[in-house]
Amino acid sequence: MSVYILNDKELEYPLVLDLESHQPDPLILRYAICKHQYPKLIDQSRTRRCATKTVIDAIQRVCYLINRLAEQSQTDGRTGVHYLAATYEGNMKPLIHAMYFQGDWKGESIEQYVKAWREFYRFLTLQGVEHEMFMPETNKVKMEQDQNDNFLSHTNYCSDQVGEQETAINHTWKTRQDDYKDSILSMDQFWLLYAEMFKVDKVYAVMAYTQLVTCLRVTALVNCFPLGPNKRNPNWSSYLEMKRDKLTSQKLKYLAKGGKTLSLLVPVTMMDVFYNVYENPTEGGAYYERWKKYRDDYCKTKHAINSARSISEKPTWLLENGTPVSVRAYQKVMQECAERLNLQAHPHTLRHTGVTQMLYRYIKNNGLMTGLNHTNQLLIADAHIILQQHLGHVRLSTTKLYIKTIERIIQESQLDMLLNSALSTSRKHQEMLDDNPILNNGISILKRAMNEADSRLDYKMRA
Repeated sequence: MSVYILNDKELEYPLVLDLESHQPDPLILRYAICKHQYPKLIDQSRTRRCATKTVIDAIQRVCYLINRLAEQSQTDGRTGVHYLAATYEGNMKPLIHAMYFQGDWKGESIEQYVKAWREFYRFLTLQGVEHEMFMPETNKVKMEQDQNDNFLSHTNYCSDQVGEQETAINHTWKTRQDDYKDSILSMDQFWLLYAEMFKVDKVYAVMAYTQLVTCLRVTALVNCFPLGPNKRNPNWSSYLEMKRDKLTSQKLKYLAKGGKTLSLLVPVTMMDVFYNVYENPTEGGAYYERWKKYRDDYCKTKHAINSARSISEKPTWLLENGTPVSVRAYQKVMQECAERLNLQAHPHTLRHTGVTQMLYRYIKNNGLMTGLNHTNQLLIADAHIILQQHLGHVRLSTTKLYIKTIERIIQESQLDMLLNSALSTSRKHQEMLDDNPILNNGISILKRAMNEADSRLDYKMRA
């Protein structure tokens, strides 16, 4: 049994359909409804409903399992097994090992998928549905909350909670990070990556630059960055409107992890790049041409119909042929471009890089460099507030990782990697510019935007 996901704007979450019969899978539909509306039918210890985004993520992970099971070779020579007939030892465990050893998945990512699979099968058990998936029991662990993580409140104390430790994956696969030094790009590396993605389609390059500046997660970047005013951002201004009104930044509201609506400031310098490189460039096709192909060609395709795409929509990110850019497509192109450059990069790398840039600018602009080696608590407190406002971070431990990243870079005398103005001057990059006047023009616009941003180091802090 293979499945596909049908998105419909009339529904709160997607429908999962059988690939052959095109009928909804009733068990997955019931699971989604209960997870969203009746959490106690999923887990009797739960009282809070799940956000729509959380439900969608769970559905996608369950569908991934079902489709991988459909591809597995069985001992009797057949291909594929139904998820109700699959076993842990014979089917799920080999898949988990393949994800790590063959697919190069990170242990943390595998764990999130396995947790969703466990929850789905627990739900089936509670619903009285017969299945053969008996996963190893989880370990009960005490989840201690460090009160230092809640330093913004002097009165809010939390008792220790008991949680579950997933046992279906090898915990040596998970890496413990003391900082993000190895998870960020130097600006030289970023511009090479930008140029490589530009060669595939400039929309990918501008998306990468937008993510670097805004530090948005990839789903928010793809689904929430607006082309113009919309329901979530009714007062959104174009670059020309911001320039006319002499605005240095504007507020972007977006859907964050867990379904929360957060906001951040988007600088005019970023909007400059969005407009002059992607929306209405002096060379190459403008957004309007892409949208015409979306309306006239893409919306007639089977994929568009299954995804409930409408000709009245104007998706922000469109390929040259009019196809909307999906999260997976953006991730795949970035990974392929990074591999060609012998780099380790994925969308979350740009988020880490952007956050490190933001804190470095704050530290430098406020003369706090000397306090870093002593782990200045006031600095960490300020940085934590900034990250809470801009990124929705809650735990102080996450903020400390970014501060330690900057400390390590300073200790290793690699501050130049954090300077936005340090555009690549490598021979390989220069050859790219010489051979591609459109890319060269785009890089010129980026240089101008970066120089303007450097003259206004604290624009992100004025939220």
